[in-house]
Amino acid sequence: MIEDFRSRAQHGSSSDRMMSVMGLFSPERPEWTVEEACAVLGQSESTVYRHFRTLTAAGLIFSYWPGRYLLGPGIAYYDRQLRLSDPLLRVAGPALSELASQFEGPGSLFVSRLFRDHVMTMHEHRLGAGVPEGLFARGRLAPLFGGAPALAILSFLEVRAVRVMFQRSGCDATEWSEIKRVMRAIRTNRYAVAVGDPDPGITHLSVPLLQDDGGVVGSLSLATPSGPNAATEKVAELLLASANDMASQIRGDAIR
Repeated sequence: MIEDFRSRAQHGSSSDRMMSVMGLFSPERPEWTVEEACAVLGQSESTVYRHFRTLTAAGLIFSYWPGRYLLGPGIAYYDRQLRLSDPLLRVAGPALSELASQFEGPGSLFVSRLFRDHVMTMHEHRLGAGVPEGLFARGRLAPLFGGAPALAILSFLEVRAVRVMFQRSGCDATEWSEIKRVMRAIRTNRYAVAVGDPDPGITHLSVPLLQDDGGVVGSLSLATPSGPNAATEKVAELLLASANDMASQIRGDAIR
């Protein structure tokens, strides 16, 4: 991930270079100085300092101690705007709460979207005690070519576009034929199942969130600690029905 931000910092536009600074902050490395960022991004200290100053003015980062920076309160401000304005997130909360009444825990229901070259959960609803927080916890970056939540989205995109993503991901080229086979099966069944991929001991069952024109805006998933069983198709039908209801609500909201 750091290599990607370094490349954008060195070869991208001015805005790419500034946003590469934002990309440095992570749960594993939440704190940065200008000097540390310079060393990673390969930019001059004056350039990186200018980026830090601009991001601080926007509230996206802040200096909690002289020279040391963390993500700022502006993140929370924009997160609230996202929850209030994103049509999918506006319907996801009530929809997942209603869907949760049809399942017993432990487990988790969540909605995911593509983000850069990853898939990311945007909203989640815990069932009972829930399941251990894995790669599909809200806001985490999960692999694009691993797991049912991602494949439920990719399977309904144009194959040419998916192949470009695949080549960019650095995956083994010999795996492309298998990926295409899996996507064909998902398009036929209209759901994806993955056991222990990428979270060991967790089964994900995912369905696409489709628009009227056939476009896909994300996926709706159920995570449980148990493997697939005879109820898989019944669970998939419940998720598909909820996904269709969400699409209808989004469509109605757009018309109004």
